[in-house]
Amino acid sequence: MKSGPQNPLLEQAENAGTNAAPGRRKYTTALVCLLLAIMTLIAYWPVFHAGFVDYDDPEYVVSNPHVQAGLTWGGITWAMHSYYASNWHPLTWVSHMLDVQLFGPGPMGPHCVNLLLHVANAMLLFLLLRRMTGAQWRSALVAALFALHPVHVESVAWVSERKDVLSTFFGLLTLMAYVGFADPRKGSGRGPKVCYRLALLLFVLALMSKPMMVTLPFVMLLLDFWPLKRLPIPNRKTYGEWGRVILEKSPFFLLTALTCWATVAAQQGSIQPLYNLPIESRVENALVAYIQYLGKIFWPTRLAVPYLHESQWPLTTVMLAFVVVAGITLGLIWIAPKHRFVATGWFWFLGTLIPVIGLLQVGIQSMADRYTYVPAIGIFIIVAWGAAKIGERGRVLGIAIGVAAVLALGVCTVLARRQAVYWQSTEQLFSHSAAVTENNYVALTSVGLARFHDGKFEEATNYYYRALDIHPAYTDAMNNMGVALVGRDDNASIAWYRRALAQKPRDVRTLYNLATELANVGRNVEARQTFETVLGIDPEHFETLNNLGNVLAELGRIDEALACYRRALQLQPLNRKAIENMALVLLKHGKGGEAVGLYRRLIKASPNDAPAHYSLGLALAVDSQWDEAIHEYLEAARLMPGNSEVEYNLGYAYRVQKRFGEAAQHLETAVRLRADFPMAHYNLGCVLADSGHPDEAVLQLKEALREKPDYQEAEAELQGLNDLKTK
Repeated sequence: MKSGPQNPLLEQAENAGTNAAPGRRKYTTALVCLLLAIMTLIAYWPVFHAGFVDYDDPEYVVSNPHVQAGLTWGGITWAMHSYYASNWHPLTWVSHMLDVQLFGPGPMGPHCVNLLLHVANAMLLFLLLRRMTGAQWRSALVAALFALHPVHVESVAWVSERKDVLSTFFGLLTLMAYVGFADPRKGSGRGPKVCYRLALLLFVLALMSKPMMVTLPFVMLLLDFWPLKRLPIPNRKTYGEWGRVILEKSPFFLLTALTCWATVAAQQGSIQPLYNLPIESRVENALVAYIQYLGKIFWPTRLAVPYLHESQWPLTTVMLAFVVVAGITLGLIWIAPKHRFVATGWFWFLGTLIPVIGLLQVGIQSMADRYTYVPAIGIFIIVAWGAAKIGERGRVLGIAIGVAAVLALGVCTVLARRQAVYWQSTEQLFSHSAAVTENNYVALTSVGLARFHDGKFEEATNYYYRALDIHPAYTDAMNNMGVALVGRDDNASIAWYRRALAQKPRDVRTLYNLATELANVGRNVEARQTFETVLGIDPEHFETLNNLGNVLAELGRIDEALACYRRALQLQPLNRKAIENMALVLLKHGKGGEAVGLYRRLIKASPNDAPAHYSLGLALAVDSQWDEAIHEYLEAARLMPGNSEVEYNLGYAYRVQKRFGEAAQHLETAVRLRADFPMAHYNLGCVLADSGHPDEAVLQLKEALREKPDYQEAEAELQGLNDLKTK
């Protein structure tokens, strides 16, 4: 494959550094990168103190067992094969796992990684544009607008949007490698074939981070038109040249097609059907959304999550949007022969938004700030190069343009920092969203959920009622209402779950909550049936497998219960809840050996797991392996000193072995640690009696009876001691 001729973009140098010495240019480039990093950190500093938000973060990170397990081979395999959360982006899942592995389960690590990726993206964008155009300061302005613009806060401050910053990182690297292929003189010094293969590899990584990168081959064509100028103005005579350049990208387009197919398959359950949202409504929303996105880019205020889909836009609004979009497009095409950058910038904006413009509607949003993360670059290019063109008309005008650019970046920094503050908590974010949008039932429901987590149940239900007043069929609010009423009014919570299921019968979360509440109130047969319905939809729903095991055990269906626990532990081999539930069932039914094996699995993974050592000791004791039980109890006592239960069981184990001195020592410690402990007093009394201290034994047995008057064993032991005294 041949690459096109080098393109000197402008007849004159596009910035003062173009003709400067290489050393000076490198110094200036490094300085620009440093300033980009500093300004971005200033704008986004509040995210370092941000937490997770109750909107996708639980599903993506906080409550995702595969992510919370850290970076494991099983997790990587799951990421590659999973359509979890209606997405296929394995590299993003792996990055979340790596966060947990390196920084633990808290929010600071993921926020720092998101921000560092955003900084890296700003630098890469600057270096890419500078390499292609030689225009250092124009490239710097585009990168600065990208770094500091408030509409990008959502992509950076939201942990669940790691896919935005990560895919863009690999996408920009893809374009860097592509420039090395398309114009080696602007490349990195590697051969064109190497750069082409590298671009393909990086493109795969970008697609594995977020499928929205399917438009990247289209962006390459735009770069071929400007600034690389590998493509002439389209006409009949240039079809062959256009065909050659398009054909060279056929592997990229093939990857795009495969990714589109995989994405549609992943989102099958989330795509809005045509009968629910007709095609004409989608086209209308797409036209209006393009105008709204432009508005947010040039006037970034009243930013919110989410912007809800309108049932129907007024015809005048739709027609005006069409006229504006068509007018801008035709106007820029008209001037494109003289100013190619406007065509590249505008079609970059239009084209990269196509996957998320709503023609294939997923979810309930009409638009989202995060969707501008890559598309806005096209508008920034038009602004930067257009402003420079205007500034070339005179020195005073050039100075004014420069001052305006600095002021614009300052305003962006202030607004971005203010917007980042809203992302510090769920309540802050959605209270703001509810305030700047109308009838935002999603935001109101999310505020209610935040109040619920703070223990403000009445306030939570009030927000849910407000959301349902706006949208009576909103199932998330109904489900959350049911959760809020659990433990306060059982019938009401179950009724709310059933009401939600009437709207959305296959909603896994609501079905699971209903089954759990049915089990809580003792309606185990109904609970079993509902849990089985969940597994029919999601066979790998861990919590359902675990809880179904509990219900089946209650119903006496032991083999089926154990089968559920085993399936759950195949998904999460070290989950404590499932291990303990299964072990209890095993111990109750004389299968102590398998229970011991489960606890040893926990200890092998975490040798200092004190509760696991204690539970293993209990299992060994049930199996009458007293020496090993004592060993585990002692290890538990070492790891969590001052635990009365551990001391009691140690004392009991020593008593069984007739090691009365050691038994008395630990039982005395148990009653000292816990004032109300009749079993410890009883066993201490027995030990003292067996070791020849009847008077002290009587005191302990009386104490046991004082704490538990109907303690028959203590009463019988005391009677026996009294009988001995009277003989």
